[in-house]
Amino acid sequence: MRTRDFASDSEVAALVFAFENATIPASEFTHAAHIAVALSYLDSFSPDEALQRMREKIRFFAAHHGVTNLYHETLTTFWMRLLEHIVGTSETGLPLWRRINLIVEDWTKRRPVEAHYSTELIKSQAARDKWIPPDRLPLPF
Repeated sequence: MRTRDFASDSEVAALVFAFENATIPASEFTHAAHIAVALSYLDSFSPDEALQRMREKIRFFAAHHGVTNLYHETLTTFWMRLLEHIVGTSETGLPLWRRINLIVEDWTKRRPVEAHYSTELIKSQAARDKWIPPDRLPLPF
């Protein structure tokens, strides 16, 4: 199963299905796969619904695989907001799989969290439990 470099929307849908049903091994659900699923949700749902779905499905996925302390509210919210902004400024005429490939290629090389958050804050239990605004650069979106 592909988790990046998709060739069709059906490959993206297969990843989303595997994630939602926790049939993909936790070790294969990489950062790029997280981004692909998030972009699929943003393509299908309102931003608020996409964020809520991502929250629910990450928690289910982690519980199913016995991965404790996986969910991080600040990181999830940050990435969903960032990806929503990116989608709004990217080429909307392309098929979903192509947009995902371009965004994953670009944004898996960047370190946006470190630009906005100190290590201490992002590693804190408070940031894990609830949304905490950045303590470095404010979000421009």
